[in-house]
Amino acid sequence: MLDERLVKIIEDNAEARLKLTSLLERVTAEPPKAHGSAMDVIITPNEVNGRHGTGVLIDRLFGHCPDVLSIRSRNIYGGEQRFGAVDLCLSHPEGTRLQAFYNVMRVLAGIEPRRILCVPYYVEDVMTALAIKELFDVPLAVWVMDDQNISVQTIPDGLMGELLRKSGLRLAISPELQRAYQAKYDLPMHFVPPVVPDALLSREARPPAPDSTEARIGAIIGNIWSDRWLAMLRETVRGTGIQVHWYWTGGSWLDREQTDRATLERDGILLKPPIPTEAGLVADLRGRMFTVVPSGTLDAFDDNPAISRLSLPSRIVFILATTNTPIIVLGSPETAAARFVTQCGIGTVSAYEPASFRQAVEWVTEPATQRSLRENAARLAPAFAARGTDEWIWGSLAAGRPIDDRFARLGGAAGR
Repeated sequence: MLDERLVKIIEDNAEARLKLTSLLERVTAEPPKAHGSAMDVIITPNEVNGRHGTGVLIDRLFGHCPDVLSIRSRNIYGGEQRFGAVDLCLSHPEGTRLQAFYNVMRVLAGIEPRRILCVPYYVEDVMTALAIKELFDVPLAVWVMDDQNISVQTIPDGLMGELLRKSGLRLAISPELQRAYQAKYDLPMHFVPPVVPDALLSREARPPAPDSTEARIGAIIGNIWSDRWLAMLRETVRGTGIQVHWYWTGGSWLDREQTDRATLERDGILLKPPIPTEAGLVADLRGRMFTVVPSGTLDAFDDNPAISRLSLPSRIVFILATTNTPIIVLGSPETAAARFVTQCGIGTVSAYEPASFRQAVEWVTEPATQRSLRENAARLAPAFAARGTDEWIWGSLAAGRPIDDRFARLGGAAGR
């Protein structure tokens, strides 16, 4: 049946038929062993692991599922992944649809896809998803977590438009992404935020003792995406008398001179080893009076406008729901991160300026403000519980629409 579908797709393309043999010889992944039951296909840009937000979230939602085929386009963490009954790194070096079809046909030999969830970041993610959709005629859901089509054109309009049109469910991780993609493609998009483990939820505000020395040391949360962001962070903290801990997980994109431990400490940034467990991170952050989330400036010098304008860092929701710790977002008040924090009433925004940062820290550590911000976070926390979100996604895909408004209500609150 699969071969018949493929023949039909290319039967009018003589050039494609001539290329058949050479393309099969250049397939970039070996087929896995046959799997006995239908599998849910989850397509991500890179490895699903705990070293980046997408990996943490996907594993949190689907890591318990027994029949997952995980496909990624690239390895950027040395192939580190334990997610999925079967996991493949599948690239299409020639960048052609024909190669994508043959790659998919070969690596999925013996596997019956049941449905697809694609987190698009690279062109190859989209091509793989469309090839599986066409070859196996199974339902496709898309969850846009990073903008690669509006602020930047990593994924061309034609390809992104085709992916969205052929998807039975279209999700976005922030209200800003939802509105932007819905407006551009005139297709319904639905807000589904990062969610957190139920066992870690904090439903009651408990401010730390204000006289605690440790409590007044902040913690940097989330990725620092460029040397410019790190340089601005250092200039902002330097000379303020404020200290922040940075649990850096490593980033090959950052200048090693900028991440020198002694240099950072002179600026008030204390480099710490990553806390290995989420429970450990929660215990640490619950004892602090503030956290710091670097974001973009949304000016002519912003080197990551796609992340700045539209992406919601998953760690912001994690802090809100598990520790209630007030958040200071550095950068423009119009970033998705800043808008979420201020509209939910869980923190404030500071410019990348020492005086602005000092003022923000003084405000969030004032006892009445500290309690108010934590109470707002504790009130919202249950809405971000992870339990049942995987079933919600698959159920909504089957229905062709959200099966309830649990996330729509959140999107309204965060997107005002």
